[in-house]
Amino acid sequence: MAFPCCFEFLLSVTVYVEAVFTCHYLFCWAPVTLHRGPSTEWIVRNKLTPGGLQTLRVDSVASPEPNSDTVLLNISWTLKQDGSIQMLKATKICVDGKGRFSSYSCVRCNYTEVFHSQTAPHGSKWEFHYVGFPIKPETPYFIRAHNIPPANMNEDITAISVKFTSPDCQDPVMKYTKKCREYGSLWTPNITACQKEKSVEVNFSTSSLGCKYLVLVENDEDVLGNSDILELNQSRASVIIPVTAEKGKGAMVQIIPYFPTCNNDCIRRRGTIFSCPEIISPVNVNTSQPRTHQMFLILPTLSVAIWALAVGFYFMWRHEKVKKSLLHSPTLLPPIKVLLVYHPQACFYHTVCDFAKYLQDHCRSDVILDQWQKRKIAEMGLVLWLTTQKKEADRIVFLFSSRAETCDSSCNPNAGRHRESSQDLFTLAFNLFCSDLKSQASLDKYLVVSLGEAALAEDHSALSVCPGYRLMKDASPFCKDLLTI
Repeated sequence: MAFPCCFEFLLSVTVYVEAVFTCHYLFCWAPVTLHRGPSTEWIVRNKLTPGGLQTLRVDSVASPEPNSDTVLLNISWTLKQDGSIQMLKATKICVDGKGRFSSYSCVRCNYTEVFHSQTAPHGSKWEFHYVGFPIKPETPYFIRAHNIPPANMNEDITAISVKFTSPDCQDPVMKYTKKCREYGSLWTPNITACQKEKSVEVNFSTSSLGCKYLVLVENDEDVLGNSDILELNQSRASVIIPVTAEKGKGAMVQIIPYFPTCNNDCIRRRGTIFSCPEIISPVNVNTSQPRTHQMFLILPTLSVAIWALAVGFYFMWRHEKVKKSLLHSPTLLPPIKVLLVYHPQACFYHTVCDFAKYLQDHCRSDVILDQWQKRKIAEMGLVLWLTTQKKEADRIVFLFSSRAETCDSSCNPNAGRHRESSQDLFTLAFNLFCSDLKSQASLDKYLVVSLGEAALAEDHSALSVCPGYRLMKDASPFCKDLLTI
């Protein structure tokens, strides 16, 4: 059954319902029209009115528009399974933003056909989605939804509301927005800092957004040393900050950029301080000897070195293969595509995202992750999406984490629903793996990674035929085997 929807003020749009497992999704494709004032149904008294929504969930997704850096709200709701669903005509959703500049807008979706059944055709609850309402980073939003016709005056209020705080500029989706880019979200300073006896030497890459930087050496309690504000116009900068080795032990380096759009409130970067490598002098010269005597010791050594260098270049010039190796540098292979399938017990933000970033930064991998492609999954359906990604991926990694792992408030606020979707993904991926057990060529794509004390459960013991790795103990062989196609 399809349920087209439209916005108030007679703004009609074409929509469709697509089944993904047992859920039905409703998408409204049109610009959001601001709605001012109450709905006309408020002034009419109805004999019977529908109950409220059963659930209201919100998360953030990238805009489906090409070349757009906007991040939108993905709002989903489910209807109660009772007889009052037959009275339901529409659902109205309003979003109230409480940032530096307040915003308020509403959208209304009309159900153009009567609900004759309390459940969807496959026996699941009626579930709908709407993608819209552009959001800004680190901003609280209050989302309120109610069914139409609304409850009559002096009756129980059936509206449901949730609070959602948009992610900051470190979020994989939010960091590409214009505001985050201007704050330096895409700036990668590649900090290297090493501790000498009485100073810390810091090297970092500058940003094209600005030329002023402040470098701090700090620990948990206070600032141990800092540089003056640097005005740099080169791509790589170096600064030495006086800090003794005793104080610098366990300290961190913080770089504060000054960009025009955010001044000193831009995104800061931190790096770890390591010990500087010792430089061993090839010749032990006694400085107490006269300068003339020192020259007599250095000149023969320098002459031998120059002669050896000349002979080496001569043979390299004569040898054609060596000459070609100097002229032609090896071509770096493109990154491999890795489909990451994680156990539903894994905390998405604390474990899965960190592991995906490790694959990207240290194993030259383009990671395919379901939560980063929600739009594609909604358009294609989970089965078709997973089958397509399985064919295109060079490697498929099953990720398990320890049962003792816990998630705090920084995890996905919709943890319950997210766990259900990850369970569906994991189960489907495991079934596809079982279908490949008879094909050695297909099995070669699979790897199993365990974090902490995680171990394969009995119902997943079939994965034991795949190469297994325990991080970070097996980090080096894991990356090597991952890149060996």
